Amino acid sequence: MDLTKKEVEELQEKIIILYKVIDQNNTFKSFYYQDMDVKMPKSDSNLINELDELENADEILRKCIVELEEIKQNKKLEDKIFYEIVAEHDLRDLYEKYGIKELKDLDKLDIKELLNLL
Repeated sequence: MDLTKKEVEELQEKIIILYKVIDQNNTFKSFYYQDMDVKMPKSDSNLINELDELENADEILRKCIVELEEIKQNKKLEDKIFYEIVAEHDLRDLYEKYGIKELKDLDKLDIKELLNLL
């Protein structure tokens, strides 16, 4: 999978969006549904539903973000840098950049090839 520097940046931004949504969902689940035998309602986004089916989607996305940053910087990075990378990207700015107005718009993010690799 050969990508230009711009494509690597855009892919990383898209994965950051997905990571933040999944992380928010996980926080919501642990806060509201902890110790309850209730099934979490499905998302309006098929992409988020697919990621939710993975046991460790947040961890996988986190690794993808760091690996893409390593590609961008052409060097090995420490795992703790992950939070710095994510903090650099404002979710509202990314939503605007990729035309995301509601959850179902996340399906427009073109990362199907990456999901197939997972």
